Amino acid sequence: MIEQELKALIIERYSSIREFSVAVGIPYTTLDSILKRGVEKANVLNIVKICHVLGVDVTALASGKIEEKKDISHSVFSIEEETHIKKYRSLDGYGRDMVDTVLDKEHARCADLKAKREHARRSTEESAEIGAENVLYVVSRYASPMSAGTGMEAGQEAPEEQYLVKAPPRGTSYIAPVRGDSMEPTYSDGDLLFIRATPEIEAGQVGVFLMGGQQWVKELGEGELISHNEEYEPIPMTEDIICQGLVLGVCDESYFA
Repeated sequence: MIEQELKALIIERYSSIREFSVAVGIPYTTLDSILKRGVEKANVLNIVKICHVLGVDVTALASGKIEEKKDISHSVFSIEEETHIKKYRSLDGYGRDMVDTVLDKEHARCADLKAKREHARRSTEESAEIGAENVLYVVSRYASPMSAGTGMEAGQEAPEEQYLVKAPPRGTSYIAPVRGDSMEPTYSDGDLLFIRATPEIEAGQVGVFLMGGQQWVKELGEGELISHNEEYEPIPMTEDIICQGLVLGVCDESYFA
């Protein structure tokens, strides 16, 4: 089946369907449905996106074959990037200045974060040479708390380096405190949480969400965010909700001993 060949090609180039879903800009559940139900039932735009990122000929795929484009070097941009460029070119001077300002700030923030991660990696490697008993693990730590209650205004702070004496959970991107009691007994007010940055989690998992300009630590339900404390009602999800990460556990005192 063409879907099996397409899935094999995706895994060959991107290791997993979930990783490819991020690269192509299609939700994992939608991509999984395409591979299971058939490309002929998929949205045309999604098929174009898949072919564009993989360098596959759209016409051939529609005919049940996977063939690489004869010339995939004509553009180094994804469909989303080309759309952004077209929008930018349509702006007036004021609009371009606004976009340039935000872009410069975000570029500087990401460059700073990348430098800190590289420093952390080198610090970990250097510590490993000293001896296992002295190894320090370095993670990014945010001081502003996330809400396990009625919501917390999202901050724009830069993270600081946090040294740990034992390895954090695999996939940890950063740690941050939680405020409120709506997630008790799972997570308590003041707990430091290990979080893996990801744009999508499965229903039933606890994650960090941005919604209505506020951050929340909640369990993902069907169209709602769920508290573990029975005194709190589920919160209906709005269209602007963004998943920021998956909670991996609590960074307790044993990580600092």
